[in-house]
Amino acid sequence: MRKSLVLASLIASCAVVFPLSAAADAAPRLASGADALPRATDESLRAAMEDLRALVAARLADGGAEKLNEDEHVTLAAGIDHQVAAIAAGRDFHSPAGRHLQWMLGDITDGAGLMRSAPRAAGKRLGLLRVVETLNYYGREYDHPGWAPLQP
Repeated sequence: MRKSLVLASLIASCAVVFPLSAAADAAPRLASGADALPRATDESLRAAMEDLRALVAARLADGGAEKLNEDEHVTLAAGIDHQVAAIAAGRDFHSPAGRHLQWMLGDITDGAGLMRSAPRAAGKRLGLLRVVETLNYYGREYDHPGWAPLQP
């Protein structure tokens, strides 16, 4: 009984000490240049993201996400996938900023996949809204002067 009590207290103290020390170690890293906001961009990323934004904005300008029919959602999803592939080509995703960009592009691709494969129009609209939300998130997180958020 005494051994189990000692073991339980040891485990509890380790659970408290190790996460705190891990958080203390991580704090200076989060404030480093790699994760500082806004995240750095280069001209090719800015141009490609502008092209992607223009592609989505053109479809939204025709009456919003509610006005697109199923074929238009599928066509737009193909264009989004093509643009994301162009953005990802030749990028280094091994740095913290690169992994964040990879996550964001994956979220856009997931939204396009939903636009393509959802069985109902409401699901396709949800996919488009996910793409719009992620593009707006890009504008808040990355150094992209003049980026204007999209209105679904």
